[in-house]
Amino acid sequence: MISHPPTHAQTHWDSILMLYRQRRTLMASPDLDAAVLARTESVLRYHLHVLARCAGFEAPADQEPQAFALLASRLSSPREEVRRQGYEDAYAWLVEGGEAGQGALAALTLQPDQDASKLLDIYRDHEPLRPRLFDLWREQGWEVPRGLLHRAELQGRDEALQVAALTYAVNSPAVGMDLFQAYCRTLLDGGTPQLPGSVLVPALWGAMLRGEPQIGRMLRRAVEFEADPATRFALLRLAALRADAEILPVLRPLLQERPAQGARLLALHGSAQAVEILIEALSQAATMEVAARAWPWIAGMALPQTPRLHRVGEAGGQGLMPDAQAAHSWWQCRRSTLSPDERMLCGAPLSLPRLHDLALCKAGEAGRDILDLLALKLGRPLAISPRAEQAQRRAFLKALPQASIHQGSNN
Repeated sequence: MISHPPTHAQTHWDSILMLYRQRRTLMASPDLDAAVLARTESVLRYHLHVLARCAGFEAPADQEPQAFALLASRLSSPREEVRRQGYEDAYAWLVEGGEAGQGALAALTLQPDQDASKLLDIYRDHEPLRPRLFDLWREQGWEVPRGLLHRAELQGRDEALQVAALTYAVNSPAVGMDLFQAYCRTLLDGGTPQLPGSVLVPALWGAMLRGEPQIGRMLRRAVEFEADPATRFALLRLAALRADAEILPVLRPLLQERPAQGARLLALHGSAQAVEILIEALSQAATMEVAARAWPWIAGMALPQTPRLHRVGEAGGQGLMPDAQAAHSWWQCRRSTLSPDERMLCGAPLSLPRLHDLALCKAGEAGRDILDLLALKLGRPLAISPRAEQAQRRAFLKALPQASIHQGSNN
């Protein structure tokens, strides 16, 4: 172990804290160049590597970023005994909860323990931690014992555990249709749905990925009865992912009630009808700005700006506004070449090769949408978290069989 001056170690410590916060902010971005996030993650790994080799450095770890920095640097140590103690501390802080527990989760996500037995012990002994453990296992890509995912095991458990377990199961190729159908088939029984919408969202997504034939009807029924705005948005997002034409009458009023949500979902829908609704929104003062922000998802480029019109006697009219005519002209050139079942995505018809290319270069919320569209187009779970580090994500995407990707260009 190299002995460094305290100021040397402190520099790396401060950099880790800054980069940890920066990565969290970047991942929440609506749309982000994946290369920006990849650089942040690479530099974060570098500072952790160096700090792990600075002897004798100690710092308080009462906040999440500090707890992450301390544990992740120990888990990056070249010394087995330091790593082992780091895992023991991480498990203790996980059980303790609070800010330190959150930092422990982040450190264990970055540096998973090859021995999963301790986490299974915690799952058995600390019931309130079970939802967070499913979240951790999903991020780590670890295959949990199948018994933990049986409907009988989950039924009657609290809502948070069912949501976390189903969200984990969605992305696991080893989990079949039966688990998800046990939840979402209840939507076909008539009457008010008995399950919380937050539970139905991952159940419906899992069923959709596995080819549930009644998924459109199930989704529309769940949307009809859902009152919570955040859960309703999550359900509508699933409908937009599959470009359900029957959901457009719901998205049109949503554009007026919650313009940012409506514009994003119409762009995600990508059908000719959705594009035309979005173009209409570009001509309306209340929706033009959000429609312009969503437009690159359709066209692959931002709209030009034009001087805002001003009528005599009216207030406002200063500055610039999105050029709705430019969007209309662009669409007129492409509308006739788009077949009825095709969708627009970043300037071209949606296809597997297009999705694969975009998955390599987009991060943030857009990166998550692309991964979900790719999984849906392939017809199977991808078995990688949308929050995975970019290096891991790129390696996974590069390893996908090219035959299946390019075969999809004809679908």
